[in-house]
Amino acid sequence: MINRRAFLNQFSLLSGSVAVGLGGIQLRAFAHPLLLDVQSTNGKVLVLVQLTGGNDGLNTLIPFEDSLYYNSRPQIAIPKAQVLRLDNNMGFHPSMGSFKELYEGGKMKIMQSVGYENQNRSHFRSTDIWLSASNSDEFLFDGWLGRFLSHSFPEFPSQSPKHPMAIELGSTESMLLQSPTGPTSIAFDTPNAFFQLVSGSMADNDPPPATLAGDELKYLKQIAANSIKYANVIKSTADKVQNKVTYPNTSLGRQLSIVADLVAGGMETPVYLTTIGGFDTHAQQLPAHANLLKTLTEAIAAFQKDIELLGIADKVALMTFSEFGRRVKENGSAGTDHGSAAPMFIIGQTVKSGTLGKNPSLTDLDNNGDIKHQHDFKSVYSTILQDYFGLAKNDAKGILNKDFEKYSIFRNVKAPKPSTNLIELVQNYPNPFSQTTKIEYNLTRKAEVRFVVMDMLGRELTSISQGLQDDGYYSFDFQDNNLADGIYLYSIQADDQRVTKRMMIVR
Repeated sequence: MINRRAFLNQFSLLSGSVAVGLGGIQLRAFAHPLLLDVQSTNGKVLVLVQLTGGNDGLNTLIPFEDSLYYNSRPQIAIPKAQVLRLDNNMGFHPSMGSFKELYEGGKMKIMQSVGYENQNRSHFRSTDIWLSASNSDEFLFDGWLGRFLSHSFPEFPSQSPKHPMAIELGSTESMLLQSPTGPTSIAFDTPNAFFQLVSGSMADNDPPPATLAGDELKYLKQIAANSIKYANVIKSTADKVQNKVTYPNTSLGRQLSIVADLVAGGMETPVYLTTIGGFDTHAQQLPAHANLLKTLTEAIAAFQKDIELLGIADKVALMTFSEFGRRVKENGSAGTDHGSAAPMFIIGQTVKSGTLGKNPSLTDLDNNGDIKHQHDFKSVYSTILQDYFGLAKNDAKGILNKDFEKYSIFRNVKAPKPSTNLIELVQNYPNPFSQTTKIEYNLTRKAEVRFVVMDMLGRELTSISQGLQDDGYYSFDFQDNNLADGIYLYSIQADDQRVTKRMMIVR
């Protein structure tokens, strides 16, 4: 049976362009979101700014009293006199005056040396690790925020949508917002462009033919109809208000201005993803990196001022992240090569201002001569899920597949909502697998349990009744030689609840 990914790929080839689908609507604009209830995420909005390429943390947050910093970077170190000092040992790059104001204004948490064990230095692999919240030796196929959204809105994807579950500003669909049962986001450049793209389009309600691709065509018809509906919702929301500040005329400035517009207009979307590229500074780093940091910080500062003037700052937090930092030592091209840990910045009115951690040690390095991480990025995610979005500890554990410590990032943290989880399903291991994989789950009370394997359209392929089970931990080995290579959904169903994850078979 052809799977949905293969069908979409073949469909795009038949149409003559990888970006064109039914009725001329771009496939990247399609999504399959949920019926929104803003209270499911405490009414909070998280805005992410992805710094693609690997930002140089040492020239962003500078240990200006450490002689090893200057010895390691004779050409590209920032002179001590130019550093924007935050204390007696640390300061911002001179292009980051806007961030200094936010920090001193009590609206920024600096997380020093964030990373993970066994750092991968491939852009693609390390990005996947950050987006999926996996370990470096673990392969997941959905994003941590996609899993969060799927958890918060369990009717996904069957309910009729109201507002997009997540919005991506740009032309690509990120793994970050992939859930076990499909994408949760709409991707577009501007509300007007998205509206014009589908303006005049009519939903095709004709029944699909009884062919091999009938179910896939039905899916495309459904997401095409959703795109038409969302175009109107997004445009009408954006038209309700106007930005209160003038943003920098940069790509990131335009992206963040749209986010502020939509949130202030009443969009109940809880997650927005924006991006700024160019951080892969292997050569002649000084001018390029300075411009990037200026672009980044001025756009974010404008956004923070705008949401304050629009009266929505108490419900919005922003977080930056990048796939890795850079090497401590500069290279022979006056640049830096792929490294490991680097600082993160979390910004907003509900953030506890200050610095968590200390300047990275430039003597106690890893085997590659890179900075050791002080903070696991998955602990940052766990803190956001629990202290910002209000999830119970067990629910956060289910999304991240493990317990992680929390950090002191947010002010006025409320007691979490009681967990409604009957099932805690651990990601199968190994994954991918060729013959056998272990399925592990925990029940919080007695329930009738069933294990189900489905294709990517949600059609049951294998079902195993586990019977009536008491509360507690269970595991078993799964093997099915009748399944072809590919990606599948698997779930544990207990009474009226179901938790679903993805697995891959490679033989």
